[in-house]
Amino acid sequence: MVPEVPGRRPGLFVIDLDDTMIGMVTLDRRDAERPGHVRPDAGEAELGYMLLPEAWGRGYAAEACAAALDWFPDALPGEPVVLCTRTANDRAMRLATKLGFTEVERFEEYGAEQWFGVWRPLTPSR
Repeated sequence: MVPEVPGRRPGLFVIDLDDTMIGMVTLDRRDAERPGHVRPDAGEAELGYMLLPEAWGRGYAAEACAAALDWFPDALPGEPVVLCTRTANDRAMRLATKLGFTEVERFEEYGAEQWFGVWRPLTPSR
């Protein structure tokens, strides 16, 4: 994990398997110029992930993203996390749902329909 530096990403995590890097999870500031926001000031963290193709389909992205989302509420309390993916990317859409993201809107960007969702940590009831 890389500590937050003002104006930079709130989180960067390496996914390793048997001491070999197979991917990473990022929590970056969503660019205010892009479509899709849940705050008027665009103050959201955007979840992203990349894995080596040979690691696809084995649950590593789900496990790593869930761990990053578990870490996030203590690091930046109350800040929403957003995710944007092409609607045509079935795997990413399934992962977004599995992680608990809910759809906010759809829009055209990069020549394709994009799905934009938000995740907010559950507050335990006492």
